[in-house]
Amino acid sequence: MAEMKLSYFTNDEGFPFFIQYGYHSNNLSIHTHTDFSELVIVMNGTATHIVDNEKFNIKKGDVFVINSNTCHGYENAKDFRICNIMYRSENLLLADYDIKKNAGFHALFVIEPYFTKEHSFKSNLTLKPLDFEKIHILLDSLLSEYMTKTDGWKTSTKALFMLLVVTLARLYDFGNSSEKVDVINIAKSISYIENHYTEDISIDLLAKISHYSPRHFARIFSETYSTTPLNYIISLRIRRACSLLKETTLPISTIAIQCGFSDSNYFSRIFKKNLYLTPKQYRTS
Repeated sequence: MAEMKLSYFTNDEGFPFFIQYGYHSNNLSIHTHTDFSELVIVMNGTATHIVDNEKFNIKKGDVFVINSNTCHGYENAKDFRICNIMYRSENLLLADYDIKKNAGFHALFVIEPYFTKEHSFKSNLTLKPLDFEKIHILLDSLLSEYMTKTDGWKTSTKALFMLLVVTLARLYDFGNSSEKVDVINIAKSISYIENHYTEDISIDLLAKISHYSPRHFARIFSETYSTTPLNYIISLRIRRACSLLKETTLPISTIAIQCGFSDSNYFSRIFKKNLYLTPKQYRTS
């Protein structure tokens, strides 16, 4: 089985991103991505999408994400044309984007790829005709910026990509099939964290939102996000604290409380453990 690296498509390590329109008249053999994720929008035609040992019929308007270390390919292609966007998922997930408060973002870009690989799950985002045309225009603009590389092209490409991410997240289909409910409920629990991380949040509450047992929710969360729910919450609190330390003159004790820490001493210990600096040292650095 072939292994594909992002360096096969771009050598710009400072800007790990690639976009293209792909035409497939023949089968695309099974392969895996070693160090990148791929956002796929089906622009025309139909095909059978093979993911690990499962097969799904896909058509114009379907949107899905394939993360690294997932085997996939296409067969039975008929007038099949797609847009491939390759990127490093950590760059999308670790940045402080407010779209992460949206459940559709987590469903499409994080949870669906995990369910597709582990539970033979088919993506639920199929663009309606008017939405497809809007996305098509956006993709054309994104590809043009990326290919022409005029002054400021990286800034513009990143901005257009994030506009695409936001638009797709907002369009995510919140239907009621049993599989879809599983993904959406987990996504809603993550969205809850993003919107309430300064408050007390228990695993029991998150599990209740996701309709899983606390143990099962914690396992799926850890496998999907490569961290525990508690560490995820702490990372959000630390990120918010960093902003307040740099952008305000608020006392450290006040910042600690505003970011969800019970007291300033505990806050300082956790902050130093994560950033190897005390809050005071970070503020003056």
